[in-house]
Amino acid sequence: RNGKFYFMHDKLQEAAYSKMKPEERCLHHNRYGLALGFVAVRERDDRLLLTAVTQINHGGPQAVIDDEQAVVVANLNLDAGKKAMYMSDFFAAHSFFEHGISYLRLRREYWNEHYDLSLELFNLAAKCAFMNAEHDSLKMLTDQIMHNAKCFEDKFQAISVTVTLLNWSGNVPAAVELIRTTLSSLDEELPSAVTPTVVKKHLDNTKKQLALLSDDTLLSYLAMVDPSKIFAVELLVKLYGSLTLIGERATQRIIPLRVIQISLTYGMSPHSPSAFAQHGSYLALIEDEFEEGYRYVKFALSLMKKIPSRAHDSTTMFWSTHTRIHIEPMQSSIECYLDAYKAAMKSGNTYAVSSSSVYNNCCLWSGKELNAVVDSMKDT
Repeated sequence: RNGKFYFMHDKLQEAAYSKMKPEERCLHHNRYGLALGFVAVRERDDRLLLTAVTQINHGGPQAVIDDEQAVVVANLNLDAGKKAMYMSDFFAAHSFFEHGISYLRLRREYWNEHYDLSLELFNLAAKCAFMNAEHDSLKMLTDQIMHNAKCFEDKFQAISVTVTLLNWSGNVPAAVELIRTTLSSLDEELPSAVTPTVVKKHLDNTKKQLALLSDDTLLSYLAMVDPSKIFAVELLVKLYGSLTLIGERATQRIIPLRVIQISLTYGMSPHSPSAFAQHGSYLALIEDEFEEGYRYVKFALSLMKKIPSRAHDSTTMFWSTHTRIHIEPMQSSIECYLDAYKAAMKSGNTYAVSSSSVYNNCCLWSGKELNAVVDSMKDT
């Protein structure tokens, strides 16, 4: 038909397929997939690539003819997994990454012989296992990374996902301990006991540094590029969330200050705007320094717009609005909580819950029509 051969019925195709020896099937899947794979790479056809790699994986590691082909197939699985992640199909992506690892395991020393490929496959597989709530698989993957990583920097992703998993599984003290130990290794150790004197010292030091800098000067700061400092800031933000869960408020007070101090030394990170928003709200609402606090809240929003990443906009909006509703007209400024909620829903930020709750409460305080408040609660 149309110059092509077809089976007259699916059962005929299945019968013909079953007549082949298992090893022959594997070999045919492998050859067919590789032929398609090279075409997919040449034509940059993502759909064909996924089909090709699926065929190769039907063949399995036993169909690979040598070590060189095993590495080629592992790389094809890596590319296919990334495409699947881009399409938010984390189950398919995890399968591709696991298959890629299985081809590398044909060599006992694969971590040494193909270190970069191994590290990327394991990190991405761990990320997908986390998204899929496959906790046993995640634990095995991160253990392998921690055992085989050649430098501390290569452990960053595994540590980050482990901290999040510990928090989500209810083992918050272990998450806090892991963060503190890692921060110490990054030369960003926090005080073991945070007293009011320690908080005041951090606050005074931050004020002193910022007093010498105008908003324009701060906005001209370059982006943070040191991987260890970027990771340190990420861990400090995770620590803030962990301490919220166990109610340890004292240490929380110095975390935004530490993030600001790191930002002033090493450049602005995606978390810097939210740290300035928290600092501004603290000055205004706790220290009763409304003018200075409002300045840093507005600066935080300006810096947020300059940062390319939108992942943490909701956090900055949430904290800045705490101060804005005391200075700007409340009926209009509380809508910023709704903006924070929408931004959080787009990025998957947990601040969606806080923003929604505070927004609906503020709607009641501001005298908004009750039917409108009820509709808002249903929507958020």
